[in-house]
Amino acid sequence: MKAKKGRCSPTEALKLLRPPFEPTDAAVKLTEAMHRDICPVICNGVVIKPDIARRLMVVAKKAHGRWTACIVGNFAMGGVKPKDVWKFEIDKVKTLLPRPDRKAEAVQAAATAATAAAEAARAEAATARAELEQARAALQAATEKMEKAEARAQAAEARAEAIVSETTKKPDLEPEPRRRPGPKPGHPLWRLEAAVFTHQFFIEKKRGPSAGEVAEHLQIKYDGWEPPDSDIRALLRFLIRD
Repeated sequence: MKAKKGRCSPTEALKLLRPPFEPTDAAVKLTEAMHRDICPVICNGVVIKPDIARRLMVVAKKAHGRWTACIVGNFAMGGVKPKDVWKFEIDKVKTLLPRPDRKAEAVQAAATAATAAAEAARAEAATARAELEQARAALQAATEKMEKAEARAQAAEARAEAIVSETTKKPDLEPEPRRRPGPKPGHPLWRLEAAVFTHQFFIEKKRGPSAGEVAEHLQIKYDGWEPPDSDIRALLRFLIRD
């Protein structure tokens, strides 16, 4: 016989409670709910009264590898007949299933969110450390480049002075009044200062400075003094070349 909509047989009720209950435990659960009128049992379309339902029980049986359930009674006379059709309300049966632990779910969700946030923070920290190492390497390379540039500039100036001194020597056979060398720059380390300014300028503005901007900085640094534009441009070409 086909079950009416919203109702199920004892065997179907047993299946609704599996899992989390084992078949025999589900039968006990149905019996207790039937006795307490939480899940009334229906016989042949009639809801059984609680005082009569207390004399009934759900029994789970296994045959040929399949679990079934039936209603049995302890009546002295009459009682459950083989042709009786027993039913439960499906909604009532489902109320017997364990309710989810909302608090535990909330704790688990919070723990999951905290774990995700921690992983994101670790990833951000790793990225920041990598960027810091790159910046340190770039600064070290720039410092070394400036030091090399200053050393080359000083060596070139020394060679230039040596050449000038050599070419201005008077022959022994033709004594002439010796020329006085021109005045040395008042700020011989201006190239190093210009290189430091260029490096800081590039970090802040993402481009190299012009010769005029370098000259303006040197004027401020050296109370109005500045080297020739050609010397500044030559230095910039050396510092910013690919």
